[in-house]
Amino acid sequence: MLINICGKFSRVVTFRRLVFILPLVVFLFALLLYPGVGEAALKSTKKLCLNCHKGANSIISKKNVHKPVAMGLCTSCHNPHTAKNEKLIGSELKDLCFKCHTKAKLLPGEVVHKPVKDGQCLACHDAHSADKKGLVKDAGAKACYSCHPEKDIAGKKNVHPEVKKGNCSTCHASHSSNRPGLLVKSTKALCMGCHSSKSTKLLKAHGGLNVSSSDCASCHSPHSSDNAGILKKNLHKPFETGKCSTCHLQGSSKVKTNSTQLCSKCHAPTMDSFNKRYSHLGAGAADNPCINCHNPHASDGDALLKGQESRVCYTCHGETKKFAEISNFTHSKLEQCSSCHSSHGSNERYFMRSGVETCSTEQCHTTQGRFTHPVGKDIIDPRSGSALDCSTCHNPMGSPEEFILRGGKDRELCVKCHQV
Repeated sequence: MLINICGKFSRVVTFRRLVFILPLVVFLFALLLYPGVGEAALKSTKKLCLNCHKGANSIISKKNVHKPVAMGLCTSCHNPHTAKNEKLIGSELKDLCFKCHTKAKLLPGEVVHKPVKDGQCLACHDAHSADKKGLVKDAGAKACYSCHPEKDIAGKKNVHPEVKKGNCSTCHASHSSNRPGLLVKSTKALCMGCHSSKSTKLLKAHGGLNVSSSDCASCHSPHSSDNAGILKKNLHKPFETGKCSTCHLQGSSKVKTNSTQLCSKCHAPTMDSFNKRYSHLGAGAADNPCINCHNPHASDGDALLKGQESRVCYTCHGETKKFAEISNFTHSKLEQCSSCHSSHGSNERYFMRSGVETCSTEQCHTTQGRFTHPVGKDIIDPRSGSALDCSTCHNPMGSPEEFILRGGKDRELCVKCHQV
């Protein structure tokens, strides 16, 4: 009896599957035998939309047409009935493009261009058609300058030839890269690709030294500069005056000593700032940690920092960067690390400039503790026995919660200390 029932049920399920699959098989078979059937269906979809959107022909008929548009698949992006998004886009823009252009193929690198990361593909590309390849709206530097102001890139007296030509893609990838700045190769490989290490002019400019193994961008701006040879804005005094022997052995790239003594003989007062309970003077590059953060030759930043402050800090504190990237909310000055932290040394935990009072004394949150939850050395966290400060409830590095709270503001955060 049971076997008969199971057999009948199986036949019903099989029949229902067949009813569902058979039309699909017939349709696919028809497409193979009569490709015009599928083509006609696609054309009729396009025709249907153009019945009302008569002006759309001008945006879908340029030299290079987006494949779904060329196939008449308007509904692959637009919902014909209703949608939460403008222009009846069926999905969030940040997700829409990745339905066809997979992230694994489009974004092989760890460093992702911000517009791509934010799903703003239409900032550079046209959704329907364009006269330029890749459906880009503008070619060359013109596209880049819409976000990166031209005056910041090519506004100085001396401009790098490739920048002058607008060839940003010679050095930078458009979508992703495994190198900082979206570089397509290492700076060494990029520069030596145009500037031969055997060039007499190059050797003469560097005192006869072979610099083919050096990082050219450590001294030269890759874009533009007011200094000759597109040297960076700020120059280390011995380097600026040509007194290389102050640090280097005569006629050599080797330094006189691989220790902090190389810097301390000129910067003794600065070295004193490391003599704190917490010190940044850890072991580092070539046993001289100073050059972990500072460039001994030239820099566009203050204090001869190797690059943008946050980028220098993220070299060691990469976990902070990764956490911030996945957080919904971050501190407004997260990338201005020294606005809260002392760079060299501090007697306060986490190198905070003013300990638990940092947030209220650094002219940012001057009213903190006056009308909100009390903080300070006299207010003790019952969980740890330590003083309550802003970071007890807020995480400046990032949080999924508004106001960078460490828990939900309605209840979750409070019950961590105030048990119900």
